[in-house]
Amino acid sequence: MKELNMRIHTDHNGVYVNAISKTSDGKDVEGHLYFTQAGTNASKIEFQLGAVGENGVNGLTNEALLAVLIHRTKYLDNRFGCDENKRAIRHMEEALVNLEVRTARRMVRGVEGKEVA
Repeated sequence: MKELNMRIHTDHNGVYVNAISKTSDGKDVEGHLYFTQAGTNASKIEFQLGAVGENGVNGLTNEALLAVLIHRTKYLDNRFGCDENKRAIRHMEEALVNLEVRTARRMVRGVEGKEVA
């Protein structure tokens, strides 16, 4: 079976990201697996697939990736500060807080780590 992927972003340098919906063996990974290509450097980004309670920790979380982006943008802003960086940092920090609040609310409800709305 052929791997199904879709280009979701290409920047002005030609760096691109593909979202993978099915692996070559037919496994559904929509929203969980991404490939990036930056020149000759290819990377795979794998997010948590399935509920942690049922599958264990097996991938990256949105929160972890946001923490990386916040750190990197702060580093760059310290070197090449601008208003756009500061706004991006503020919005990413706000997104991280919102995801953490969501997790805390799910923990209180007893549904964190389960595939329940």
